Amino acid sequence: MEATTKRAALGDLQNRGISRPIAAKDAAQKDSKDLKLTDALRNAKARVDTHWKKQPLGSNTHGNAAAPPKANEGGVAAFLRSNSVRNRVPTKATVEPAKVTVKSSSTENVNEPTLKREDSSLSKKSLTKLRAALAKPVMGVSGIRREPVAVARKEAETKKELQEIKKDSLDLKKDATRMPLIRGNSAVTTTTSTMPTTMSLSSKRLAGIEDIDANDKENLVLVSEYVNDIYDYLYQVEQQQPIHKDHLAGQKEVSHKMRAVLIDWINEVHLQFHLAAETFQLAVAIIDRYLQVVKDTKRTYLQLVGVTALFIATKYEELFPPAIGDFVFITDDTYTARQIRQMELQIFKAIDCNLSRPLPIHFLRRYSKAAGAEDEHHTMSKYFIELASVDYEMATYRPSEIAAASLFLSLHLLNGNYRAGTGFNDRHWSPTLTFYSRYSAAHLRPITRLIAKLARDAPLAKLKAIYNKYQGSKFQKIALRTELSGALMDSIVGQSQKK
Repeated sequence: MEATTKRAALGDLQNRGISRPIAAKDAAQKDSKDLKLTDALRNAKARVDTHWKKQPLGSNTHGNAAAPPKANEGGVAAFLRSNSVRNRVPTKATVEPAKVTVKSSSTENVNEPTLKREDSSLSKKSLTKLRAALAKPVMGVSGIRREPVAVARKEAETKKELQEIKKDSLDLKKDATRMPLIRGNSAVTTTTSTMPTTMSLSSKRLAGIEDIDANDKENLVLVSEYVNDIYDYLYQVEQQQPIHKDHLAGQKEVSHKMRAVLIDWINEVHLQFHLAAETFQLAVAIIDRYLQVVKDTKRTYLQLVGVTALFIATKYEELFPPAIGDFVFITDDTYTARQIRQMELQIFKAIDCNLSRPLPIHFLRRYSKAAGAEDEHHTMSKYFIELASVDYEMATYRPSEIAAASLFLSLHLLNGNYRAGTGFNDRHWSPTLTFYSRYSAAHLRPITRLIAKLARDAPLAKLKAIYNKYQGSKFQKIALRTELSGALMDSIVGQSQKK
């Protein structure tokens, strides 16, 4: 029954054809069948089903690279990492005139696919720059949380509700006070489930604050009933896992300039691998948290820390993370796969196996929704966040502060008159944004000025991976916008010494 219910490989069928017991009724045909099967097996070669397994990497009998699998060889194969858009090169093999011998005795997976060196757009200039920074002499390493006040506030009722209110207002008042809703330490009331309503949990707030989740009730992905509780938790976690001010002060061989070069290189690798924004930001967070704890990090292992942090972040955030061989390649074989795995264990031990620290992009999406921001606002804010990740002084600010200040600056530049040097205008930070971000405009001004200076000086900076990245059309050429060098930007930066 097993042979009829499970799909067997070709080699397995051949073995069963040889060892299958012959019943009495088949004895007469045994000799002729065995002769045919023996002749067929003599010229047959073992293979695997390409619909379900990766094709082996290597060379053919003439020493050429094996042809890539065709697109129509199987629906599942199209989604395998070996068939991704990133090019691979075969592993080292010993080629003989009539056969190919591939080393496979090592415990490492030597058949792991890697990037083609000649096809990679990752220049060696960044790698050379990183090594030069590590070789230099070591230099010295030189909020307002507003609790949401929830009050009862009715949304616009339907025509049917208005008619019921007119008919019997007393019954409506009784129903409104019948079911208490507990949120935080305060109790507020809402209507009972017998009344049709579209009021979300975030609508229990101060009058004049827009309910940005009012229309998300039918969208289960947006979890409008729990979204405020989720962000309450994220605000708590970012306080529990801070990056302290001057967190590299105890390092003997690692300086803040080395950190900047490392993160700039990590961003270029992130672009080369086409990874998500969360992956890069998580990698930066892992690097800072590790260097904050392990004070005796050697400069020769700083790049290993960075590439391993990116390796961990891809496994946490990406649907199809790159193979470990790709990370060996981007270091130009400076480190082995075994060293990356060993550093992975050390990093997890240092950060207590905790990757739950929220990222700026998590808060930015919420704030962009509260601001009714366009795509260009959101993209420019992401540009500011990535610029801030390279700067050492910005590492001490919370992810929510970086996200809020980045959006605050993009609203100034894109919604205001960037040719007029008017400085800050608090009207861009509406009461709705103040409520959902829990930061006032006055609290964000000093952080916004620091980010504005980074954006204005980006074209002349030595580290330009992020600036070059956001010149591409994929990122709407945000880095080339004239607003980033106008009179308004100069006015904002010029107030950096003022309160």
